[in-house]
Amino acid sequence: MNIFFKKAGVMAIGTRLRMITERVAKDSEKMFELHGVAIKPKWFSVFFSLSHTKEAMTITSLAKELGYAHPSVILIIKEMKKNDLIIEKKDKKDGRKTIITLSKKAKEMAKLIEEQYIDVSNAIEKILKKTNHNLWLAIEDFENQLDKQSIYSRVTEEKILRENKPL
Repeated sequence: MNIFFKKAGVMAIGTRLRMITERVAKDSEKMFELHGVAIKPKWFSVFFSLSHTKEAMTITSLAKELGYAHPSVILIIKEMKKNDLIIEKKDKKDGRKTIITLSKKAKEMAKLIEEQYIDVSNAIEKILKKTNHNLWLAIEDFENQLDKQSIYSRVTEEKILRENKPL
């Protein structure tokens, strides 16, 4: 743990999670290259979801499945489309909806990446077994608490409690 985290403590959870994310993303780039798959880490969730569904998805349904904001999915889709990984079509029944599918090129990559999924899952499982706390489960618990009440709301409560404390 670096000096900043020792000083800031749990207040720096966002910074610490972002740093872990950056480390994982850098390794992910190398892993995709190792397995001959030309995708960026930030595309992974969209790529995975589309490659593991039997039917085409709308941007809205994809955003909902991933828990992403609609504009975020649109940006990823645009990037993937520039790299010939996505096919967009307007819904025949509702022209306002855009249907998203993987291109032929992306479907070929999806076949290649299946072995990577096994390797990554095994590697992560081994890391989790060597830790004192299962990070995957801890993140789920933390997210559940945030679903019940945001950090902002909790901080507001703490501020009120502190300000109303008798001297």
